[in-house]
Amino acid sequence: MRGRRVLVTAGLTAGLLVSGSAPSAQAAVPEAGQVVAACRTPFTAAFRADLTKRFPGQRVTASVHDTRTGCWYSLHGSMRITTASVIKAGVMGAVLLRAQDRGRGLTAWERARVHPMITWSYNNPSVSDLLGRVGGTAGMHRFDVRMGATHTTERAAYGATVTTARDRTLVSLHLLQGGGPLEAPARATAWRFMRGVTPTQRWGITAGVPLGWNAALKNGFYPMRGAGWRVGSTGFVRENATGEGYAISVLTDGNSTQVRGITLVETVSRQVARTLTGEPAKERVVTRSRCTTTRAGQSWRDVAAKLHTTRWKDVRKVSGGNPSPLSGQRACSPVLDPR
Repeated sequence: MRGRRVLVTAGLTAGLLVSGSAPSAQAAVPEAGQVVAACRTPFTAAFRADLTKRFPGQRVTASVHDTRTGCWYSLHGSMRITTASVIKAGVMGAVLLRAQDRGRGLTAWERARVHPMITWSYNNPSVSDLLGRVGGTAGMHRFDVRMGATHTTERAAYGATVTTARDRTLVSLHLLQGGGPLEAPARATAWRFMRGVTPTQRWGITAGVPLGWNAALKNGFYPMRGAGWRVGSTGFVRENATGEGYAISVLTDGNSTQVRGITLVETVSRQVARTLTGEPAKERVVTRSRCTTTRAGQSWRDVAAKLHTTRWKDVRKVSGGNPSPLSGQRACSPVLDPR
């Protein structure tokens, strides 16, 4: 089978899995004439030590799959953690798969609910309506299995769903790039929705992405008793010239504020982008956001005034649409700063 690529499956301990292997220092032995692609982990011992030092008390797990080499990389890969709104990418995927099974695209009713759920990260009724359409937790479990995500426990309080970073990466990989049950038209629909996230929420896995690449993503951000702010980001980072790249999920909890969680997620994301692309990061539209951290007792009018705008309904919309600001939430103006 001349010309077939074989991947080195050398691994490191402390959570790193390369090409799906168990942690070890063994490498696959290539057959004669085969090309060997080395898996170079972003999650070195030095990087993990630096994370522990810089972010005490905060938990983080990440999983990355590079479609150009077939390599898998994990940071604290055995950690189980709640999803917050990262699960909404899966909800959209379940709706798309159900529609595909019925030989159709999304209906106007489905699009009217998927759009705010993904674009602004709206919660109910958008999410609850869609969950009801796919069969609730049982339906989401069936979707997970079909996507290869077998370490996820779906919950009726959907943001409290317990998962692994690898499961979320498998969902993003099969939702946006291929290799799963979703066909090209459904994946293209998912890509358009996740590329259309409002600019102030395009943080997370976009960090470190170079020119000539783009990302489709869904972020999560919500506090929970006993877990602090849960902040995460999942999606696919694609090289424009080749259509290949890497699926990635970074999930955190124990954050004192949303911004503190974003900082941790983006520290991991930049390390991945730097290692896997080898190119300098491009400027991101999200850096032009004008944002503030909210406090308990504030109204959206109060927050808008702090951002020097009267458009408090739009501040609420681009910040997730909650009825009132959450303590420690990142709230942003709908108007971006000029370049």
